Amino acid sequence: MLELVHTHDKILKTPTEPFDFKGDGQDPKRLAEDLANKMIELKGVGLAAPQVGIPLSVFVVGDPSNKESIMAFFNPQIVDTTIDQAYYEEGCLSFPGLYINIKRPTGIRLRFTDMYNETTTTKYSGFTARAIQHEYDHLQGIIFKTKATTYHLEKAKKDQKSLVRHSS
Repeated sequence: MLELVHTHDKILKTPTEPFDFKGDGQDPKRLAEDLANKMIELKGVGLAAPQVGIPLSVFVVGDPSNKESIMAFFNPQIVDTTIDQAYYEEGCLSFPGLYINIKRPTGIRLRFTDMYNETTTTKYSGFTARAIQHEYDHLQGIIFKTKATTYHLEKAKKDQKSLVRHSS
């Protein structure tokens, strides 16, 4: 069973290796299923392989209450983004209780390979585009905290401390 790595694990800041459909020993369907199951268990909307200690370029995104909605993306590349950007509060399974306003493009075009080794390019917008960008960053070794303004990051850390105090 997959487990989240520690918040300070260096894998979270290390770019991933491409998924090799021909010879790395990983079954893409099994990996996609395992990532989806862990994401559902943690009630997240996305999970990247590095978050569970796997240094490969793959993530899943979808509604944890609807397994059929979960999509797996292998070796994704954002090939275009919209000019329009928006702030929206993001959380991350690797940083529990930390919710930060992050500015991102509202739409993207993504080239990726699915678990059947079929490559396609698809447009995504709104929340799905945001979730994909967040998980894509994980594959680049980028943590969402680095995308935040100093103001938004400090506010989020303060809110996180308050949340921890009130839940104990």
